Amino acid sequence: MAQASGQRTGILLESGTNELEVITLYLQWIDPLTRAVTQTAYGINAAKVRELVAMPAVLTEVPDSHPSVRGVFLLRNRTIPLVDLAHWFGYEPDTSPEAKAKWVVVVSEINGKLFSFICHGVDKVYRISWNQILPPPEVIAHKSSLTGMCLVNNRIIQMIDFEKICADIDPSMAIDAEKHAIVEVASPEQAGKQVVIADDSSVIREQISRTLGKAGYLVRAFNDGQAAWDYLEQIRSDGALDRQVLAVITDIEMPRMDGHHLCMKIKENPAYEKIPVMLFSSLINDTARHKGEKVGADDQITKPELAALVHRLQECLKRKANGG
Repeated sequence: MAQASGQRTGILLESGTNELEVITLYLQWIDPLTRAVTQTAYGINAAKVRELVAMPAVLTEVPDSHPSVRGVFLLRNRTIPLVDLAHWFGYEPDTSPEAKAKWVVVVSEINGKLFSFICHGVDKVYRISWNQILPPPEVIAHKSSLTGMCLVNNRIIQMIDFEKICADIDPSMAIDAEKHAIVEVASPEQAGKQVVIADDSSVIREQISRTLGKAGYLVRAFNDGQAAWDYLEQIRSDGALDRQVLAVITDIEMPRMDGHHLCMKIKENPAYEKIPVMLFSSLINDTARHKGEKVGADDQITKPELAALVHRLQECLKRKANGG
């Protein structure tokens, strides 16, 4: 793992730099064997954080909710569920008065919904490159609530998969391709070309692939932007880009190379002029949409909108065919 490049210097990042700002937080828990107090460091992309607030004074329990949901509280006339990260990861938290005085609630927007998460303290904000974040080991990748790991000041920071946590807590946020009727389908000339997908979630890759497959498209999926770019460049060097690749659909947050940087690299090369790039992410808010526009994305879709994916893909292809 590479060392983090530096501490926070500004909260707004330029588009396509392949960088992110990570807010480091920690959970403080009791080792079940030794009863020693232990800290584990985690990270969240600052782009997902709306604000940090104190533990709510009033918390309302929700019947039949997920065991990790401690209840809901009111923040500026919005009812927000409160998720206990220590419970989620199976820790017994340190509940001493000294420890609880440092507890913080991270309010985050995930797929257009507000959630909040109890952490036991916040450290610093670091600007790092996506290529410094490595995917979790394959042995735990399918079951863990982590999207990657990086080294910050000689300390391993585990990047939490907040989308997975929220989808498990709120099933309405999970993308279900089987619910969506496929109205538009690939034309014969489109069906012979590949839609290249980049997403670090194996579940999302499978769901997108299944949806596009039902519409008659060929799909080639990769788990990060770098792998997708290497594949595209190999096809380009073979002189087969126009014959083989129809479009690119990419997530934004990914280890090694993010979607904005992948889109920028594609748009900078005239060889890819006829290939639309669509951003499909949980991070399509106003700031992320502006960044997507700056790197030339042909369309930007919020992840729950899987039903619109085929239609929006067709619209992008029509615009490209008409010189747009």
